[in-house]
Amino acid sequence: MSKINYWLLLGLHIILLSGCATYREDIDDGLILAKQGEWQAAEAPLRDALDNSQDKLLYYLEIGTLAQNQGDYQRSNQLLEQAERLSDTFLQESLTNRSWALLSNPRQSNYRGNGIERVYISYLKSLNYLALSEKATSRQARQQLLDAALVEVRRIDIKLNEIAAQTPSYQELDAQKNSAFYEKAMRWLSSFYTGRLNRDNFLYRDDAWARYMTGLQYEISGEYDDARISYQKSAELYEAGYAKQYELSPMTAERAWLDTIRMMQKGGFSSAEIDSAIQQHLSASMQKVLKTYQDKDAELVILEHQGFMPDKSELSLSLYADPLSTSLVLEPLHGGGRMEDNDAFRWFTMVYADINPLNMIANYKVGGAWNAFSGVFTKRVILGSGVWGQLKQAKIDEMLTSQAIRVTVPYYRRFTLDSHPTKLVFPQHSSLQSFDSLRMTSLADIAFQDQLANAQRDIYESMIREFIRTWLAYRVSSEIQDDSASLLLNLIGQVTVVASSAADTRNWLTLPAQVRLTRQALSAGEYSPEYETNGKSFTLGKTQLKNNEIKVWNLRNPY
Repeated sequence: MSKINYWLLLGLHIILLSGCATYREDIDDGLILAKQGEWQAAEAPLRDALDNSQDKLLYYLEIGTLAQNQGDYQRSNQLLEQAERLSDTFLQESLTNRSWALLSNPRQSNYRGNGIERVYISYLKSLNYLALSEKATSRQARQQLLDAALVEVRRIDIKLNEIAAQTPSYQELDAQKNSAFYEKAMRWLSSFYTGRLNRDNFLYRDDAWARYMTGLQYEISGEYDDARISYQKSAELYEAGYAKQYELSPMTAERAWLDTIRMMQKGGFSSAEIDSAIQQHLSASMQKVLKTYQDKDAELVILEHQGFMPDKSELSLSLYADPLSTSLVLEPLHGGGRMEDNDAFRWFTMVYADINPLNMIANYKVGGAWNAFSGVFTKRVILGSGVWGQLKQAKIDEMLTSQAIRVTVPYYRRFTLDSHPTKLVFPQHSSLQSFDSLRMTSLADIAFQDQLANAQRDIYESMIREFIRTWLAYRVSSEIQDDSASLLLNLIGQVTVVASSAADTRNWLTLPAQVRLTRQALSAGEYSPEYETNGKSFTLGKTQLKNNEIKVWNLRNPY
């Protein structure tokens, strides 16, 4: 090998060492400011961190969200529309882009987003149009903005229908419990190779809260039958499994049924149909809430978007060969007793560890009863004698047995959602009862479970990527005739590959962790509502409610 090629390869190794920080580390300066409610100050560091072609979608998502939180709704929509266009194509990656990511790390590829992010682009845009409509100076301008909001909720409906068409419904999951024995046995056997966790249980299959919000937007626009259909879809989803999957109160379904029934009352349904729905779906306490709407002609709706989406971390694993069992073995690299290390190990045990019969048998064959138990701390990929023989012919087994390979996958650390009580009060109207909020969705839990659903894909993609990178470095050094240069380049190659191993930890972090809802039927008049939670108080200011008006308070609580 010529000296020129040698230094080119050395330069390439150095380049590979760049860009290894996690997404959270890159945007941390801006995110810290955002978590303090400093929305405008957070923009500059986020712009600097995301000003590259790979993170273009995230640039529009994060900055567009910050603009909304500042009340700059027009600019927010312009930015989110750019995100919409990119997310609709899922940023089809070029061969060059994909190849470079395969040789360096996945952060070098274009960020493509996921299902929940696509849905919540339209969700935020609809809220922007709703806020703009309240500032409109003419009836015509207001109606145009409300129509634009409806365009976004129809986009939500389309996106959710696309997602639902590609994932099993809650009804289909329930049907699996009553399936024939041989079908259950096949699923059980397939889990030996795909992991113990049933991926279908954690998929983002639909969104009861997004469906509810489409109902609210339809109701504000006076399209009561469409509102009824959306509210009812939401209620049925909460009941079918959405509330259970994301650990929400059963009251979420009742709240959606209550609003469904209100739309039935406005839509000309018979008293018998309405009474039947009330008796079937509403508890005594919810029936009392429904009665408060009978003598009121306005409503205040508070949408508390609280907290921030949890950030992803990196879980590092050591991959090495085990010729005796013709398999590859993965085990987590331990970093001590820190909470993050404990979380990483728990994630590994929950998602990857060899707690299934086939891998336990393979572990037993290698080292007896103790090794069978030690599968709790490892993941074994059984290749079999045929594949192992092909690796030997290509002399790849030499590479696998001479060094360990670092494999890195994304995971979520433990997080807790804020559960402090909330209170809506009206200081100038002491006779009004204060109302608590109801958690309607947890975007944090949706993201967490989506990562669980894709965990097996993540680890196999990472194994392939690190295998290719290690093989290239190994082949380059093995072909150099000069022993000293070969040894040096081999050392540099191994260090570089290990140090540059990374997982794609990017996601939309300025989204809220959860959404809490408060709806208060009121008489027309002037109010100064205050919202209190966790020692913080938020004030809407003087608000004039007109007859048949629904006022939406989009409250962004960063704490």
